Amino acid sequence: MTLSREQLSVGLVWLAGIGVLAAAIAAGGSSEDAFLIPALIAGAVAAAYVAVLTEPAWLLSAGIALSVFSGNTSQLGLPVGPERLLVAGGLLAVVLRADVRPQHNGHAAQRLPRLTFTHWVLLAASAWAVVSALSAGTLTQSAGLFGLLDRFALTGFAAYYAAPVVFRTRRQRTLLLGCLVVVGGYLGLTAVFEYVGLRALVFPSYINDPSVGIHFGRARGPFVEAVADGMGLFIGATAAAVGLSQWRERRVRLGCWAVIGLCGAGMLLTLTRSIWLSGAAGAVIGMLAMPGLRRWAVPVTAVGAVLVAAALFAAPGLHQRVETRSQDDASVWVRENTSRAALAMIGERPITGFGWQRFRLESPPFFTQSASYPMNGVGEGVHNVFLSHASELGLPGAFLWLSGFVLAIGGAIVRPAGPELTAWRAGLVAIAAQWVVVANLTPLPWSFPTLVLWTWAGIVGGAAAQRRPQRAAVSPTSDRSMTR
Repeated sequence: MTLSREQLSVGLVWLAGIGVLAAAIAAGGSSEDAFLIPALIAGAVAAAYVAVLTEPAWLLSAGIALSVFSGNTSQLGLPVGPERLLVAGGLLAVVLRADVRPQHNGHAAQRLPRLTFTHWVLLAASAWAVVSALSAGTLTQSAGLFGLLDRFALTGFAAYYAAPVVFRTRRQRTLLLGCLVVVGGYLGLTAVFEYVGLRALVFPSYINDPSVGIHFGRARGPFVEAVADGMGLFIGATAAAVGLSQWRERRVRLGCWAVIGLCGAGMLLTLTRSIWLSGAAGAVIGMLAMPGLRRWAVPVTAVGAVLVAAALFAAPGLHQRVETRSQDDASVWVRENTSRAALAMIGERPITGFGWQRFRLESPPFFTQSASYPMNGVGEGVHNVFLSHASELGLPGAFLWLSGFVLAIGGAIVRPAGPELTAWRAGLVAIAAQWVVVANLTPLPWSFPTLVLWTWAGIVGGAAAQRRPQRAAVSPTSDRSMTR
């Protein structure tokens, strides 16, 4: 394969970026540098090699699926998460496989997506966040770097840009959808096994370790965190619902129904109010967004309520655990206290903020005792993504990020994407609705739900954007030649 000058330039810039990051880490002088720098270099070389040999859709789909283990791969004995390598290789493959010529061997070339105003806003938001992390000294720290990739969604931004090319055909979209349905089935079964006590069937085994992660005793899955697990379960159920509109084979459709049932049960077993609320909101809003399902919104909601009630009274001890959890106000107090501290910090530094990933260290002086509830949450992150960004990046940085979010996610929802993506568009509405609800109630630092959201938006939004250049490609000259 012959690489063009533009592709070589992008590859060199990518490798140079890895080198700069490695140099910055070396300058930090931490004890982990001896391993981290070689790992970065080896990962960069491996990603480039894999990118040349493999179709991007396979790499990104596998990377997204494996991101359910992101942040816990050390528990599997892996020094570097394989999902990072796969996603990086998939994104690089988009550049290496693109043809910069308008025609190649008589066929329309696979070109890189054109940069739109939305992309430039996302680039500006990314630059603001990186500069903030650099000035705060958190860019070379693990929490700061991976926070930028996952919580701020730099990886998601890149997937949003590449998705229209990577998943442009039905076969490629089916590959991603199948991976998400399989992930949903895995998460649903794991949630059930956790609840009924079949610990021997729970994989990986670190899920059974109460010293790893939080929320032990609830359905928390490979995330070892109930909220993240609930979001993953909702995504799996949504993917299965979209699969029902795409696939006609009886066994496959039965499998989709089974995944929807398992994921619904798993969401209940997370014993997490933000998941119950966001899941119900996402499901109803998603059905209302699809014309063929609007008339089913009320009946499905009623049936769902009946099934939940039946499960509460049929499963031993579940009703009591749900009732106890619904009356627990500790997390509400944490949310209230961290939000008040974030607002005070925004008032103190509205332009620059306190620096990326600095809330935990800088926030204690801004906590104040409430007259009606205890001062819980000191030393924790803000339980609101939007307030978190504003307190750390300042109002301009938060505005850039929010503008990019609205333009990308909202734009994909409102633009017509064609009949072949009608179900995908309804799925995006459901996933985005759940994500926004949870983002107002938790810190949302998890890779999987955010990466899925941005990739899904790129698929739906990119389809409409791709059709416009195709229509414009028929020039007046060609029209005249056809009429002669």
